[in-house]
Amino acid sequence: MIGARLPCRCLPVVIALLLVRVGAKAQPFLPGNTYFSPNGHIEYRCGDLPLIISVPHGGALQPADIPDRTCNSPVYDVDANTVELGQAIDSAFLARGGCRPHLIINHLARRKLDANRNLIDGACGDPQAELAWNAFHDFIDSASATVTALTGKGFYLDLHGHGHAIQRVELGYLLYEDELALPPATLNSSTYINYSSIRNLAGNNLQGLTHAELLQGPQALGTLLSNTGYPAVPSQQDPFPMAGQPYFSGGYNVAQHSSYAGGSIDGVQVECYYTGIRGTGVDRARFADSLAMVMDAYFALHYFGSGNTCTSGLPERPSTTSIVCFPNPCTDHITVAWPAGTSATVRVNDLLGRV
Repeated sequence: MIGARLPCRCLPVVIALLLVRVGAKAQPFLPGNTYFSPNGHIEYRCGDLPLIISVPHGGALQPADIPDRTCNSPVYDVDANTVELGQAIDSAFLARGGCRPHLIINHLARRKLDANRNLIDGACGDPQAELAWNAFHDFIDSASATVTALTGKGFYLDLHGHGHAIQRVELGYLLYEDELALPPATLNSSTYINYSSIRNLAGNNLQGLTHAELLQGPQALGTLLSNTGYPAVPSQQDPFPMAGQPYFSGGYNVAQHSSYAGGSIDGVQVECYYTGIRGTGVDRARFADSLAMVMDAYFALHYFGSGNTCTSGLPERPSTTSIVCFPNPCTDHITVAWPAGTSATVRVNDLLGRV
C-alpha cells in the first residue's frame, strides 16, 4: 500500500539536447532485441505492442560487491517466480499474435535493489545499485516514449506477487481500499480521477466510460480477468476490498510511469497470488495466455478498437521534421531519432552548461 500521493521521479542531472546538421545516425532500441544495463543486472526486451511490463521484485542475483540495503527499514521479500511469469507473458503474446510487449526485468535480489522505491530508498547510496536503478527506470521511460510516439497511448503493468490469504489478483490503481468503496459519483470526481493511474483513460476512452466503470464495471480490467477464471479486485464481481482485508493499492513505479504522473500511458500494479498463477510452469503459461487475451480485449474495448496494435505491422510513417529523444531527463544513456535522409551532431549539456 502506498502511504502518500507520489511525486514524479527527479533525477540529479537533466540532459539538454541540441542538434545541427552534420553526419551521424541514431540507433534506437529495436523490437525483438534484448538489451542489458552496463552491469548486466537489468534486462530490457524491446517489444512492438503498446504494452509495457516491468518486474521489479523477482530477481535472484546477490553480487557480493553490492551491500545489502539497510536504509529506511528495507523489505527483502522476493516476489517468487515473477521473472518467470513475465517471461511467460512475453511468450504468450508472441504465440498469440506474433508481437510482444516491452518487458523490463530487475535481476537483482530485493535485498540489493528495490526497483519499486525512489532512488534513495531503493539503492541506499550504493553506486552499482544506483546504476541498476537508473537503468530499470530509463528502460521503462524509453519504452513509454516509443509507445507514445508510435500509437499515441498505451498501458503499463508493474508485475508483483502477494501472499495474502484471499486468492485474487489485486489491481492497484493508486486508490486505497476505502476510496474504491466510495460511490461512483465520488470516484468520478476530478479529485479521484487525478489520484488514479488510469487518469488519461478516464478522460479518453472509446466508449466514454466513467472512471468508476473503468475500475468496477463490466468492461473493467479486473472484470475481464475474473471472467477468465482469475478473481480480481477491483472488478464488477469484487468492487473493493472489505475493511481489514489486505490489499496493495500501487506503489512508486505505477505512480511514476502511469498517467497519474501525466502523459497517455495508463497503468496498474498487478499483484498475483501464488498457487494457480505463479506456482508452476503450467500455472504461469495458463495465466499468461489468459492475460494476453484479456489485454487484447481491453485494448480493443478502450483504446484502439479492433485494429492491429502491433507497431511492426504499421505502415512506414511519412517523413517528418520532428526529432525524438528519450528518456529525457536521463542518466546513463539516451536514444535520439530524426528523419531519414538527414544528419546531425548531438551535443549534451548538464544543468551547469558543461558539455
